[in-house]
Amino acid sequence: MPQAPITAFEATVIGIDDLSPVFRRITFGGPGLEGFGLSGHPRDLRFKLIIPSAGAVEPEFDLLRFLDEQDPDSGLSWYQAWLQIDPDARGAMRTYTVREWRDEACELVVDMVLHTDSNGHSGPAAAWAQSAQIGHSLHVIGPSRLADGPTAGIEFAPADADTILLAGDETAVPAIASILESLNGTEVHGKAILEVPTAEDVLELDAPAGFEIQWLPRNNADHGQLLEPAVHDAVRVENRALAEVGAGAGGVSAGRAGAGAPGERPVELEDVNIDEEILWDVPAALTQAAQDSSSDTAKESRRFYAWIAGEAGPVKRLRRYLVQEVGVDRHQIAFMGYWRQGKAEG
Repeated sequence: MPQAPITAFEATVIGIDDLSPVFRRITFGGPGLEGFGLSGHPRDLRFKLIIPSAGAVEPEFDLLRFLDEQDPDSGLSWYQAWLQIDPDARGAMRTYTVREWRDEACELVVDMVLHTDSNGHSGPAAAWAQSAQIGHSLHVIGPSRLADGPTAGIEFAPADADTILLAGDETAVPAIASILESLNGTEVHGKAILEVPTAEDVLELDAPAGFEIQWLPRNNADHGQLLEPAVHDAVRVENRALAEVGAGAGGVSAGRAGAGAPGERPVELEDVNIDEEILWDVPAALTQAAQDSSSDTAKESRRFYAWIAGEAGPVKRLRRYLVQEVGVDRHQIAFMGYWRQGKAEG
């Protein structure tokens, strides 16, 4: 019998690898993951980890039964109902991307970022990852292999673009690494720009031959301080992409970023208060107002595609630069504020 496209599973830690000071790879398996799955490559697939209460080595809250007991006529979504439960009992929910899904073995690989604040304190997910051991378990909410229809949670959708820009901080590195692997065997070219805490966090990535990988060790700089100018430079030097992404005849010239065609109205972007709401501006979720604020670039001429994720501040500023100043059509770019400094998810 087909299941809901998104459901809960119990996942057991079967492998732990420290890739760098900030990246810890956790591999999950066990019989509870046998129903997890998706058709095709995961790309930037998002899913939820339900972090058990501090110190617990397995879930203490029966999430699977809780979801089964939800009444669709109650007026509350399962998430709203879950939020009403004592956090000490239900645990904490955090969003991650799939680094690798090994379908035959039913193994889920997740690269977790070991975030700490200026006082050395970690959030619940990073704290759990730091103390995780083989045999520990938790719940995940993600796609069911028995579900009908497309898999939700995937935003990377370049269509027939042949020039691609990927950019993000350490929280986006696992998704970008997965996306690059999904592009192997294609003729696309482009650039991936990755800002990480230190040079020790630079990883070996498997990328198509036509891709340039640029690592930016941040050291003591602020988030985005290196990423933003690197994206500006990457767009300015991609003459071929610039000629194709600009609206109107002739596109945007390398020496004249952002004006568009003479007489063309400037693209208006609605403001997003990133301290109060999530910045999530992706083609699949464009409202009618956003559709109207996109350029008139014909679909068949959108040969450039950009995917940008990470701390919401730099993502917001890059959104304004690429859409309003450069003139990239909003249908061919995805902006995602994965997190906001000083604010916990949810």
